[in-house]
Order: sequence, then structure tokens, then C-alpha cells
Amino acid sequence: MSTALLTDERCFWHGGGNYAFTLPVGGLVQPGAGLPETPETKRRLRNLIEVTGLARDLAVQTAAPAGRDDLARVHPESYLRAFRDLSEAGGGELGPRAPFGPGGFEIAALSAGLARAALFEVLQSRARNAYALCRPPGHHCLPDRPNGFCLLANIAIAIRAAQAAGLLGRVAVVDWDVHHGNGTEAIFWDDPEVLTISLHQDRNYPTDTGGAAARGARGRRAATSTCRCRRARGIAAIWRRWTGSCCPRSIGSRPRRSWWPAAMTPRPSIRWGGCWPRPRRSG
Repeated sequence: MSTALLTDERCFWHGGGNYAFTLPVGGLVQPGAGLPETPETKRRLRNLIEVTGLARDLAVQTAAPAGRDDLARVHPESYLRAFRDLSEAGGGELGPRAPFGPGGFEIAALSAGLARAALFEVLQSRARNAYALCRPPGHHCLPDRPNGFCLLANIAIAIRAAQAAGLLGRVAVVDWDVHHGNGTEAIFWDDPEVLTISLHQDRNYPTDTGGAAARGARGRRAATSTCRCRRARGIAAIWRRWTGSCCPRSIGSRPRRSWWPAAMTPRPSIRWGGCWPRPRRSG
């Protein structure tokens, strides 16, 4: 079986509307800055896959947007309605640091649909493994509120869809990002079948979540685990944290599948966050 790559150019067209970084344009806020969560890092990876010939060895495909039932397993109808209405009105902001432009709802649903399709490709034995190259991201998004450039909880939507289809048992979500995967953790806090592990910089974003003592809902088997990194320790420190803490916890939960959300933040932002690998062999 091959490796599947799920992606769609329309995801790279997602933008912040009339926002520069996270501020509405006007006054002293100059237009044109765009979002810090930029499409160019993702498009760069897609281009490298093409020019190196790697695409010939991949099953490259797109997917349908996540449907209403898929979205409603994670997000309440009140949030989905507000998101859809504001998207149709030209965009705006429904949560902290999560602006979007016109059509933002449709693009976010497509991003979630690509994540869903990647998981189903593996679970239905059409691919040995799969990678979803999509945006906007989802690991900060809570059920009823977007957060940190994340508008829909992509991975949670994919997992809930697979659970509903009877295709998925115990699963581990390993989130590697300079920021804590607070949204994914919150959604699965009560679910003993989903272990969420977040490998992130301590108290970067959000500053009030991601503590090492977090262990899921009281009285339930540990459903969450946090592995924090201090600033500017490099890839060796991240690897030590993974092999010494995250990996044993993941294996101990005995998941049948694992899901790895990974950041594709521009390198200066990762360097600012202090959790960057040294790109000695990058293109």
C-alpha cells in the first residue's frame, strides 16, 4: 500500500480578511500583513514534493468538505451557524486570534474534510499511512469557540467520524507544536479511548493550559498527557522529551492508531518560540 497525501489548493487561499496579523485594519494598523499562520510554508512543502519527484510515490488526492453530521459531532449548531453566517457576510472574528475572510467556513470545512479523509484512507486499508496538508489548522479550536487561527477542530472531527463509523478503537494523538494543543485535549478530556499528548513550549500559548499535571477527567483513565519544553533547547532536547516521556505514555495506552499533528509555522516564529530544529538539510 502507498502513502496518501491529502491536500487542496483552496486551503491555501484561506486568509484573515480585513485583518493584519490579528488586528483589524485601520488607524495605525497597515493592511497587507496577512496571517502569521501563512499558506506559503504549506505551499512550499507541496512544491518540494512535486519538484523532487516524491509525488510519483504518493497517492495525491483531495477530498470533500466535512459534512454537517461530521461537524456536529464536535461543534454545537449555534457555533456552526454563527461561523457560517459571518463567513457569508465577509468574514470577521468569533474568537481570540482567529480572524477569517469571506468563504472561511467553506475552506475550514474542506480542511477538516481532508483530515477526515486521511484517517479513513488508513482505516479502510487504502493506504499504509496518510498525511493531510491542509489549513486552517484546528488544535486550538474548542467546541464552541475558535482560537489561535483554528476555526474547526480538524483532528477531533476526523476521529469522531471514524468512531461513529465503527472503524476506530483506541487512538493516540501526538501534537508537536510550539503551542499547546489545548482544543484537541479539551474535546477528548473525558474520552478514555483517546490519549492526547502535546509536546510544546511551556506557557507559550495558551499561557493557562498545558501543565504537566494534566491527566484527563477525574476518575477516568488518563486521557491526556503534556510534555513541555523550555526555550531554545533544539531538536536533541525535543527528542529526549519524546523518548523519555511522550513515547512511553503513548505505548502504555496501547493505541491501535496514532495521529500526529505537526506545526508548519514559519521558521522565525518557531525560533521565537524556542522549539526549532536546525534546518541543515532543508531545501
